[in-house]
Amino acid sequence: MTEQESELVTYIQTCIEELTVIHQEAQKALNGIQGNDHVTKWKRKVVEGLVPFVSAEYVQRITLEWLETSYFVGNVFDELADDVDMCRRHLKKLVKEVQTTGIP
Repeated sequence: MTEQESELVTYIQTCIEELTVIHQEAQKALNGIQGNDHVTKWKRKVVEGLVPFVSAEYVQRITLEWLETSYFVGNVFDELADDVDMCRRHLKKLVKEVQTTGIP
């Protein structure tokens, strides 16, 4: 793995840890709307952090999926949990992709 790939994997792992903390805090506070705001801010930060590593096409795709698409399920906490799970899946998939085929 190249140094840049290692840096990206470390960055992604840190992001996943941050996301876990944000989600836990939102559940404890029983404030799903505030938790959703924190996750949205986190998503923007992560997308910006990926810019130096991944292709413009990847950034465009993840921006569309993470920031421009929303799903309303009726329950703020369910929506938050789904959003967190989606982000976690994407990041884990990106780590696997970097480790097997390189940076997209």
